[in-house]
Amino acid sequence: MRPALLFLLLITSASSFANFSQAHWRWRKDNGAERQAAWRSPQDFPSTQPFVTGQTNRLRIEIYNSLGNNQTGVMSLQYQCGSNGTWTTISDTTVGHHFIMAGASPYVTDGQPTTAPLIRDDGAGTFSGGKFLVSTWHFPDTLNAGTKKEYEWCIKPTTSVILDSVYQFRLSFTGTQNAMNYGAPIPDIMYRPDVAIPGNAGIYRDSLVTGFFNRDSGWIASDAGFSIPLSDGRNLWAMNDSYINNFDTVAGTTPCLFQVRNAALVQPINNWNWTATHTLIGNGPGIPSLFKNNTNDNYLLWPTGGYQRGDTVYVYNSNIMNSSGGLGFTRGGNDFLGKMLMPGLQVVGFDSLGNFGDVTFGLGFDTDEPGSYTYTWGVKGAFITSNIFVARFPKNNPRAHWEFWNGTVWDTTVAHMANITTGASNGVYVAKVRNKYVLLSTEFSVSCDAGTRIYVATSDSLTGPFTDRKVLYTIPDNVLGHTPFFYAPAIHPEYINSNNEILITYDINGYGNCEPACINNGYNPDYYRPRGLRVPLALIDSGIYRLPAASTHGSIFGKGWQLQTYPNPAHSSFTIALKDCPEREVNLRLLSLSGMTVYRDRLPVTGTFCSKTIYLPSTVCKGLYFLIVQGERSARFDKIVLE
Repeated sequence: MRPALLFLLLITSASSFANFSQAHWRWRKDNGAERQAAWRSPQDFPSTQPFVTGQTNRLRIEIYNSLGNNQTGVMSLQYQCGSNGTWTTISDTTVGHHFIMAGASPYVTDGQPTTAPLIRDDGAGTFSGGKFLVSTWHFPDTLNAGTKKEYEWCIKPTTSVILDSVYQFRLSFTGTQNAMNYGAPIPDIMYRPDVAIPGNAGIYRDSLVTGFFNRDSGWIASDAGFSIPLSDGRNLWAMNDSYINNFDTVAGTTPCLFQVRNAALVQPINNWNWTATHTLIGNGPGIPSLFKNNTNDNYLLWPTGGYQRGDTVYVYNSNIMNSSGGLGFTRGGNDFLGKMLMPGLQVVGFDSLGNFGDVTFGLGFDTDEPGSYTYTWGVKGAFITSNIFVARFPKNNPRAHWEFWNGTVWDTTVAHMANITTGASNGVYVAKVRNKYVLLSTEFSVSCDAGTRIYVATSDSLTGPFTDRKVLYTIPDNVLGHTPFFYAPAIHPEYINSNNEILITYDINGYGNCEPACINNGYNPDYYRPRGLRVPLALIDSGIYRLPAASTHGSIFGKGWQLQTYPNPAHSSFTIALKDCPEREVNLRLLSLSGMTVYRDRLPVTGTFCSKTIYLPSTVCKGLYFLIVQGERSARFDKIVLE
């Protein structure tokens, strides 16, 4: 968490409710029984949702009585529009009302007792039930001394609801011996127009990916989310400032401060069940971050992109120092390549990199180019926009002097670096997607209610030129009419599905001073989690080639050379043979029908005929696969059947 760290403690508050009070609350969907219905947001956090006529919400509210006398009166639920509106009792009539009792629910019945305490308020009193209110809108009740109750109201908006307005709610308990008090904040909700954002057509939020980042143990939330495919069928997700464990499964919140400055998730590739992953962090001393090479916790590392070569996974780490100015951090010196050893993925060391003149590289790596170099892109801020650069280093020695594109040739002098294009802000990422180089950048945003757009540009060459930026997507994230601070777009070429839709992620980092992220000592982790989008490749660039249909065999890009594969069908291995191939080297990729890379390698072309036997990891299952053999100027592909 970056700028959020500066104000987090300022907005952290503890409830100091009076002795006879409406206290905590939580919005939920009307889609299950008492314990099974889904929560719309964590405890004490508002809900913002598209307006759907007749859609029911359930609001669970706690009241407690620590006075020495019982409280008896008539209970009802009221709302006001805005923070100074007229309080109106919700009833069974729509006349002049913005909300009405639901009348019926397929999951709970009117007057049914609440039997399970679903609100976190330790020490507030003995739970003594409550009621579900579906059609009854006012009723007599007693709250005995030393007890608390939880009521769950089933209500729905009427067509009178004013969209984009904040509604607040409270219980009315009239006739009691003592007046009821209200803890802060009180329940609030906003309905927004249920209209698709123009320009987002064809792009959708992937529910599997979204669910993958919604977890209650290990890694809980963070910014970043750069994926690194591994040769054994796993994916390594590099994360920055992270919340680890300590998730309150009752309230849906975490403590207000994160525990580590970086972490990683290890995922079986294409398995979006989050329980199948495990979290990697370090052991300290001090803050137990995964990548850490300084005992002074004022210095920290933020991982970005990475790649695997042989038995080593290299992860670029920005060297950061805490600072009292700016966004709360500044550069802490030269950056590092962290090294992790396969298959255990333990961090075994760091290679110190050169002084790159305030350019941060690692925002995308390309290891598949023919020749002996690995390429990486970097960014340097230029006030609002940014300049994008590209560097290279020997594949077998990343500690060697790096070379930088100077606009004409590769050059070892940092000062000669030339930008190959510009980004809309410092939030950028570049990746090779099949036959194109794709640049994502986010609209400038350092707080809430700022940028909301993700831009894309493409190139046929890793050094550019790139096309003009175009708007790819406008993020829909919104809480009570405010948009979040967002950044860190990332492209995941290993996740292209059978519909030729690529996975793109971005991060949000709360709503700044517009909406608190920490309320009553609880932090909303969904304000600090990556979002996953599925984007058709054609919307990025119509020139990105598509996978062949399953019935195609031996299709050709380019002319004059042959690809043979045998045996085919195969079992755990097969041989690739090239005849009269004019390339110096080719990259080999084996893709599943969903477009996922399950194996990658390279083959030097040493004569008119060369071959290589492919031994597949045990994680590669039986089925139909596509083999792509990509050279610098031409490519071949074939079907491979594994039995």
